[in-house]
Amino acid sequence: MIKLNFIIVLIFSTFSVVAQTEIIGKITVKGVPAEGVHVINLVTEKAAVSDAKGEFKMTVSEDDLLVFSAVHLLYTRKSISANEIKAGRVEVKMEEKVNQLDEVVVSDKADVDAKSLGIINYTPKKLTPAERKLYTATSGSGIVPLDPIINWISGRTKMLKKEIEVEKRERYLRRINAYYEDAFFIENLKIPELYVEGFKYYVVEDINLTQALQAKNKIRCTFLLGELAQDFLTYLNEHEK
Repeated sequence: MIKLNFIIVLIFSTFSVVAQTEIIGKITVKGVPAEGVHVINLVTEKAAVSDAKGEFKMTVSEDDLLVFSAVHLLYTRKSISANEIKAGRVEVKMEEKVNQLDEVVVSDKADVDAKSLGIINYTPKKLTPAERKLYTATSGSGIVPLDPIINWISGRTKMLKKEIEVEKRERYLRRINAYYEDAFFIENLKIPELYVEGFKYYVVEDINLTQALQAKNKIRCTFLLGELAQDFLTYLNEHEK
C-alpha cells in the first residue's frame, strides 16, 4: 500500500511541474515568410505578431495551444510539442484563403436523423469532437473502470476539458466573424487595426457577450461590443503611456 501511494504521488509530482520556455516561431505561406500574423496562446492568453521575417517570440509550455490568424490566411492552430520546446523553435505553415461562394444551399435531408426515422423516441445530445473525447476518457466499464482513473492521474482529463473550452472560444469567434467585417471594429468601434484580432479574443471571455452569441442576438452583441471596446481602448491607452 505504501508503494502504491508513493507511485501515485510520484505521478502527480511529474505532471505538476510545467516548465515555461521562450521559443522562436516562424510562419510561412508557400515558403514565403508571413508578416502581420496574430499569434495567441490560448492557455496563457499571451499574444504576439509576426515580423517581416515571419518570426515571433512567445513563452510556452508543452501542450499549449497556439492559434494563428490573419485576414488573408486560413485560421490555423498548433499544439506545442516537447521536441519543439527542446529545440526552442516552431515552424508553422499557413494557407491562403480561397474565394468563397456567395451562396450555399443546404439540403433539407440534413434534418433526417434517428429520431425522425423512428429508431429512437428522444432527441440525442449532440457532442462536439472535444466533448466526445472527454466522454470516452471519463467513462468505462467493469467494477472499477480503469480508463477514467488513469486519465485523471495522467492529466489527460484536465487537458480534454481545456480543449472543450478552446472549442467554445473558436465557435464564438466564428460567429463574430460571420456577423462583422473587420471594418466594423476599425471604423465603428475605433479599434486600431493591429489589435482587431486581439480584441476578438478579448471579448469572447465576456459571459454576457457569449450568451448573446449563443442566442444569436446580433443587436445585443453589437451593443455589448460597443461597451467592451471602451474598456479595451482604455486598457490600451493606460499601457501605452
